[in-house]
Amino acid sequence: MSISARDADDYAAQLLVLTERLTERLTDETEALEAHRPLDIRESVEETRSLSALYRQESARLKADPSRLTGVSSAHKQSLRKATEAFVAISERHARAVEAAKTISEGLMKAIADSLNETRKPSLTYGPGASIRDRAPQSLNYGLKA
Repeated sequence: MSISARDADDYAAQLLVLTERLTERLTDETEALEAHRPLDIRESVEETRSLSALYRQESARLKADPSRLTGVSSAHKQSLRKATEAFVAISERHARAVEAAKTISEGLMKAIADSLNETRKPSLTYGPGASIRDRAPQSLNYGLKA
């Protein structure tokens, strides 16, 4: 899927709508992540992914062929510039929120795995070759450090 436009102004208008919609989605997701409610975004992730893919595709097309915006009105150019600046700002904030959520999630998983590994007891075997054998790791990463 890509933007199909009649002229430069139509292309700029459609690109503006895409940029604003993606900015809105990222703003909502960022607010949910910053409020420690990551499950609130699960239903909108697919839409955000689709919009992001389209934005990336159109950015690449525009970079490869800047003439797509040749002759665009100054009003459209100004609106697109403002929308892009807002998008870049929220993208950076979103990236920080996602990284923080990832760090917290990984920390929780490590704490659970460490707790399981600390509480397990080695087993004692009986018989002529009796020895203490360590049980298999109980963590998801099989006891390997990340």
